[in-house]
Amino acid sequence: MAIRIEEVHSDKQRYLPLLKLADPDVHMINSYLEISTLFKICSEDELIGVAVILIDDKVAEIKNIGLEEQWQGKGIGSQALEKLIDYCVDQDCQVMMVGTANSSIDNFAFYQKNGFRFVQIIPNFFRQYQNPIYENGIRALDMLVLEREI
Repeated sequence: MAIRIEEVHSDKQRYLPLLKLADPDVHMINSYLEISTLFKICSEDELIGVAVILIDDKVAEIKNIGLEEQWQGKGIGSQALEKLIDYCVDQDCQVMMVGTANSSIDNFAFYQKNGFRFVQIIPNFFRQYQNPIYENGIRALDMLVLEREI
C-alpha cells in the first residue's frame, strides 16, 4: 500500500486526536507542536496518521508519530518513517533521533528494526506528565533515546 506525507501549515490543533495516539498529554503536545513541522500521513484520500518533526541544526527529532490502530502493523509506519527521513535529508539533517518510554516495548522494537540505535536514558522524564502512563503492565518513567544517521 502506497502512502504519502503532507506538511500541515495551519490549524494544527485539528490533528490533536491523532497526536494523542502517540502522546496522551495535551500539554506536552502543545509544548512542541507550534515550533515543529507537522505532517499528515495519508493512504489515497484517507488521513491515517500524523508525525511531528523538530529540526535543530543538523538533527531531526521525531516528537510524535501516530497511526490509527487499524493501520498499525502493516509496514505503513516504516514507509512513513522513510518519507520523513527523505524530508529531513533535504533539510540537511545528518541524524534523526527519537525518544520513547521505557514501557513502549513495541515502539522500541520498531525503531530498532528501522535502523535506530539506543544511545541514552533520560531518567524520570515521564514523571512530569499530568497522568501516569502504563503500557504492557509497566509504568512509563524513563525516556529511551534512539538515533539513526541519515
